[in-house]
Amino acid sequence: MTKTCTKFLILLTAAMSACLLGCAEQSTPSRDHIPLIKEKLSYLQHGVLTKNRAAIDSVLSVKILDIGQSSDSLLNYIYGADNSFVFELFGEPLIIYTEKVAMIECYLMDSTRTKNRPMTLLFSYDNEIWLLSRFEERGAGETIAD
Repeated sequence: MTKTCTKFLILLTAAMSACLLGCAEQSTPSRDHIPLIKEKLSYLQHGVLTKNRAAIDSVLSVKILDIGQSSDSLLNYIYGADNSFVFELFGEPLIIYTEKVAMIECYLMDSTRTKNRPMTLLFSYDNEIWLLSRFEERGAGETIAD
């Protein structure tokens, strides 16, 4: 009976180890992506700040066109229809990512640094490059922690 228990424990331990290793590989994306994502956010911020459509386009995925978004729609969203918002930065960015998708929750901020314009930027990792694939407003009343 002890041989059976020992074999069972060995098999159980091996199975649990394999599951843990498999889960760890899937749930922990490489930290090497963080500086790359931050760099793309910086390029995007500079493009928006200078209203440089070519700079913004260099950060956009082709997929964004399929949903009717572009550098023009991003600038219109950020600055408003009347072009009255004075954009300074994507404030307090929170980056959540996997190996293929990144979500950045941030605030559109002017010189007052007021947090009343929350935004979500979605990036995808295609051909070893991070590109903006969608942008949207976070819902009213949502916080960055929601």
